[in-house]
Amino acid sequence: MRIPPYGRSWSPEAFPGDTTVIPLNTYDMALAFIAYLLGERRQRKGSRGFFAGAAGALTPVALTLMVWGGPSGCAPKLSAGEWECSGDAGASDGGTSTAPVATDPVAIPWSTGFEQRFCGYTELAGYCYGDSAFTVVQSPHHKGRFSAQFSANATTSKLPQTRCVRRGVLPESAYYGAWYFIPEAPSQASVWNLFHFQGGDSPDNVRKFWDVTLVKDTPTAPWELIVYDPLAPANKGVYRSADHTPMPIGSWVHIVLFLKRAADASGQIALYQDDALLFQQTNLNSDASKFTEWYVGNYVTDAMPPDSTLYVDDVSISATQ
Repeated sequence: MRIPPYGRSWSPEAFPGDTTVIPLNTYDMALAFIAYLLGERRQRKGSRGFFAGAAGALTPVALTLMVWGGPSGCAPKLSAGEWECSGDAGASDGGTSTAPVATDPVAIPWSTGFEQRFCGYTELAGYCYGDSAFTVVQSPHHKGRFSAQFSANATTSKLPQTRCVRRGVLPESAYYGAWYFIPEAPSQASVWNLFHFQGGDSPDNVRKFWDVTLVKDTPTAPWELIVYDPLAPANKGVYRSADHTPMPIGSWVHIVLFLKRAADASGQIALYQDDALLFQQTNLNSDASKFTEWYVGNYVTDAMPPDSTLYVDDVSISATQ
């Protein structure tokens, strides 16, 4: 069992496939699917195949479960005009397509706008998990039609978090970005983490790396982004903007972290907020582990009020900003 961030044990096998809450438009999807089936029935007339012959006997609820692959919450395998999660999004090997595994190299550019729900993670050996509900919503969204909602509640868990994870062999140098919308910020929190990296020689042997976290110096100060670097010398591992740039609340904001990973002291870290450089650090002790995980979402402890909800869209890994 791997030990993910902040001491909490999570296993992707405990959250198989797409563990989302069924979105609001599922009934509409079922109706669209019924219309499709009935249309096939009209076109074929004499044909009495399973779908054509049985459609009239199935209720919308039964068809909804059929569309979603049953009531288990696993990744949908049948498309109803919206999407389907493929069970095989890997590379080809000698003409044979193979499903991706957690230790595969992460090809860039990569991005997901949650238009196919959480398939952008699950198709590539990633996963999503949470103590609270995480789902896709139509509003607010940055681009396209959907964003991901990540909620956490400090009253129901000692380590409240909902996040998605990309994992594998990350590039030596890359920009890691995501759009965040925080409708309302807590007045206080002990830890409020947005990005987290960890890695090691294998998925079973990982340690904590870099964090992009929100902090405030006083109860009345605005929240601002920092990077925590556990690989830095003691008392030198917190990087922040010189002017303490506030984090926007109630509007979309683009957070981008540049990482140059290295086995020596040539590492680099830079943080951008809405394309503006907050800081840049060079010649850092770094890490070039073969296996790395990037967590995106909402992790907040000792929040006041205890409920915390934010939205994420257009997550990306790229070679250029």
